[in-house]
Amino acid sequence: MEKAKGIVWDLSDLYPDADETRIEKDMQEALELARDFRTRYYGKIKAADCDAARLRAALQDYEAMLEKIYRPYVMASLLFSADGQNDHYKALLAKAQDINSRIENETLFFGLEIQRMPEKQAKAIIGDPQIGHYRHFIESERLFTPYTLSEKEEQIINRKNLSGRTAFVNLFDEFTSSFLWEIEIDGEKKTLTDSELRQLMRHPDAELRYRVKKAHDGKYGDNAIIFTNIFGNIIKDHATEMELRGYDDPMQPSYLRNKVSAEVVETMMRVTMDHYSLARKYYELKARVLGAKKLKGSDLYAPVAKSQWTIPFDEGRKLVLDSFSDFSPEFAGLLEQAFSKRWIDAEVRPGKRGGAFCHGVTPSTHPYVLVNYVDNLDSVYTLAHELGHALHDVLAGEQQTLLTYHPPLVLAETASVFAEMLLTRKLLNMELDRETRMQILASKLEDFLGTISRQTMYTLFERDAHLEGGQRRLAADELCNMWIKRRNEMYGDVVDFLPEERWFWSVIPHFIHTRFYCYAYTFGALLVLALYHQYEQEGTAFLPKYRRLLSAGDSDWPEKLVADVGLDFRSESFWQAGFRVVDSLLNEFEDAVRWA
Repeated sequence: MEKAKGIVWDLSDLYPDADETRIEKDMQEALELARDFRTRYYGKIKAADCDAARLRAALQDYEAMLEKIYRPYVMASLLFSADGQNDHYKALLAKAQDINSRIENETLFFGLEIQRMPEKQAKAIIGDPQIGHYRHFIESERLFTPYTLSEKEEQIINRKNLSGRTAFVNLFDEFTSSFLWEIEIDGEKKTLTDSELRQLMRHPDAELRYRVKKAHDGKYGDNAIIFTNIFGNIIKDHATEMELRGYDDPMQPSYLRNKVSAEVVETMMRVTMDHYSLARKYYELKARVLGAKKLKGSDLYAPVAKSQWTIPFDEGRKLVLDSFSDFSPEFAGLLEQAFSKRWIDAEVRPGKRGGAFCHGVTPSTHPYVLVNYVDNLDSVYTLAHELGHALHDVLAGEQQTLLTYHPPLVLAETASVFAEMLLTRKLLNMELDRETRMQILASKLEDFLGTISRQTMYTLFERDAHLEGGQRRLAADELCNMWIKRRNEMYGDVVDFLPEERWFWSVIPHFIHTRFYCYAYTFGALLVLALYHQYEQEGTAFLPKYRRLLSAGDSDWPEKLVADVGLDFRSESFWQAGFRVVDSLLNEFEDAVRWA
């Protein structure tokens, strides 16, 4: 089956037949629940007589209301992701965003009253056994107390976001999903989607890779006025809100959201920058494999093997499930449902969002996975990655309720990257020829360098842009120069980048969708390397610890959850240990290159 043709998700577990009438009815019912919630609890959470029993009842009602809006909101989002050119889906998503904003405004008081509860009263409630697993949610809410505005001001911010930040996010998604490229291949002009074009960046033909990369990044440069305005307004919106709230640093909200300290993240990024030399060493080795003095930017993802391993979807499915089964037959059984019950949309088609994601819905509803599968090893890794997320959602859903279900970003990549490690070990344990083995090692190294080193580079660029762009409007060339500066710190002089690659900052959706998301990838990857090393040492004794970590969702502080497994990410040595694993893989690759 070529490129997973026909592998599309079944959304009927959310709504049968994408019935827009039912979806919109649920949106309205959710809004009514929010209004009723306000009537019943407004002023009663901050009241002096509020106790654990009252707050627990309010939290349970709050979750019921959120469950009611999450289903139609996710449905609208998934429909739009599957076909961003459909006007009905665009309108449905816009309506869902509008209703969600209204619900947030109706219920804003709840978080504010939790935050402004006197410390003595809050401590008594948190310490009361009746509050149960909601303890951490309450503690987390109160982290934002110094930066929260009045209810009316918070409502204004929520409403203006619909025509501000949210509107720019929608514009970015809608505009980029419409992109098509005309590329000549073997004398024939072909019209390609973003996913198909990215696949050609891994083509054996260096000249074709060059033309494809030039065309891909050049299209973003051709539309620089749009992307500069989108990113610039996202930056300015954040700067304005930071000033209103009294934050000291553009990354501070993400530290609070992720429940880690600035010192931990800074240490992690400093250690990562100290190991940029591993990336440079790898790309110098890759140049030798390709027979080049120096790599071009279009060669970063060039295949190191003469013939590419074509892996149809069914074969990729088996590889992923088998790698999970070797680790835990239970996990493999849970994820087999993703295929048999059609949680996955893998087909490549025009209008479909590029890239990949796993969308957890609620603890009572299974997650959905979107990938663009193109029959190669990278597609298999992407499938494993997103199914790792799905496993995380399923296990958290067994133990948690909605308010403690989604892990913070610094733990959100744990199961996904661990799944990639399981796949790597599965592949390297197979009887493969030297060239295929070298291909697997290269794929994993490129993934780690992309997930660790490159994501840190992204974060540093994003911080530069916010620090400067929060003060004044940045021109497109200024953003390009900031990008080139941080890129050169990582790659040094071992890669000759194409002039069009100066626009690559405008390709990264995380800068638009979720500010300062990228360092969570670095955090997750280095954490997984430590976890996987522990698994290799402990064997099956590690499995219950790992299961508890995934099942915990967002029910405790990341530092505590990781400490329960036996690790301490406050230590610089913790981060350095991850690079020893990368260095080991790099040495193995160097040996393969030497004997190739």
